[in-house]
Amino acid sequence: MLSAEALSFRQQSRLAISLSWIGGFTNVFAFLTWKTFSSHMTGSTTLLGLNLALREWSEALLFFTLVASFLAGAISSTVMTELSRRHGVLSKYMLPLTVEALLLTLVMLSVRLHPEVSKGLPEYGLLGLTAYAMGLQNATITRISGAVVRSTHLTGVLTDFGIESVQFGLWAWDQLQGRMWQRAGRVLKVSQRHPSLLRIALLASIWGSFVFGVIIGVFTYEKLHERALLLPVGFLLFITVFDWRRPIADIRELDPLHDPELKLFGLVYSLLPTPVGLYRLTHDRRQRFRAPNFSFWIDNLPPQKQVVILAIPPVMQFDANSIADLHRAVTKLESSHRRLIIAGVTPVQYRRLAHEHLVERIGAENICPDLEFAIALGNDLVRTPNAARS
Repeated sequence: MLSAEALSFRQQSRLAISLSWIGGFTNVFAFLTWKTFSSHMTGSTTLLGLNLALREWSEALLFFTLVASFLAGAISSTVMTELSRRHGVLSKYMLPLTVEALLLTLVMLSVRLHPEVSKGLPEYGLLGLTAYAMGLQNATITRISGAVVRSTHLTGVLTDFGIESVQFGLWAWDQLQGRMWQRAGRVLKVSQRHPSLLRIALLASIWGSFVFGVIIGVFTYEKLHERALLLPVGFLLFITVFDWRRPIADIRELDPLHDPELKLFGLVYSLLPTPVGLYRLTHDRRQRFRAPNFSFWIDNLPPQKQVVILAIPPVMQFDANSIADLHRAVTKLESSHRRLIIAGVTPVQYRRLAHEHLVERIGAENICPDLEFAIALGNDLVRTPNAARS
């Protein structure tokens, strides 16, 4: 599932970098076809105001169409993802990316079958569709990354790059002061895990991916003209099919009164106290799935939840990324004096967690074989606050 709640930082980075080249490709396609950029909203708004001031109504209408279409795309992406979330659809972001692919296909076929539509007033409609597709993509990657990155323009990317570069440079200077040569090797090794350096690498990669999209867009357009859009369309469809075949599990809060497993255990009558949060890792039982972003989930927990119970399915496999992410999630909980309890752990999963020292980190007493035992433990911890904070 493509969502901020699900994707780890590494997965978010890969997706943002992948989609950025589509932004560069589509932008240069629009420029080569109509001499206008499709996702440069700052420039479009400026030209809208300029042409209004000069009373160039036709040009003003063009740039108004671009701005309005981009905004409509962003709104549509949000509506699609929210409706999908409310209806329990696992892959919330598959629909906006599919619609984007269909829109770019429509633009390509329109120019291919009716070349005259790329001139005059019909040009406004095609540019509007292209801007709408970019608005869809930009809003989608914004929500996927938790408002960390954009993929269709670079103003914010370069701004953040400058900020993070200064932050990392000051950190490195502080570490090296007084013993520059003796500590250089150690600082270099530690810096590879520094958050600012990771952000710098991500932002630089997004910029490079956008430029790469522009370059291949120019070469492909020279060879294929409007059929050049087959490249981004094919890539978007590949992403959606892959996400459909192997979604990322979601973490959802359980309703004690309506959850079938709680009814099975006869726990419907027992309402959880407010400080206990009960969550389950959900997925399509017929499909393989990827682990969610545990750190992001912890960051967005209600502050009143002091004991957090997470029920995991027996088919879940902990890989290196999910283990590292779970380590970070536990650290965040400990820093706020809260406790994590994992329920439903199988012997195979327990051995994996023990091998990666997560059993020791979480506490063997906080890893339970079933949900009933975990709820009883959580209630006991709430009644004895000192134990919950230990």
